[in-house]
Amino acid sequence: MSSPRFPTTTAAFAMPDLMHALELLTELESNWSSWIENGLDGTFVVVLVPDSISEPAELMASVERWIAKQAVLAIRCHFDGRVYIVQRGGYVGRADGDRDSDG
Repeated sequence: MSSPRFPTTTAAFAMPDLMHALELLTELESNWSSWIENGLDGTFVVVLVPDSISEPAELMASVERWIAKQAVLAIRCHFDGRVYIVQRGGYVGRADGDRDSDG
């Protein structure tokens, strides 16, 4: 399996290393329940996704602002059972090759 599966109640942001994960965690933890998962599939900042419709958009906007301050150009985000790319300039889109099926 090329990427880990995360519950649909979370958003998981793939980080290039633990240092970036700690920085993003610090940025997000005052507003959202979040933690770091570090394993064979990579390092992820995992955020419990709020039920409110506007809060996921606020979460993504916070991540976009964080990316704008980094040398990182884009990161993968596992959200709602799909994989997205979040990059500088505010683009959030489905990753190439992301499928709706579990195959």
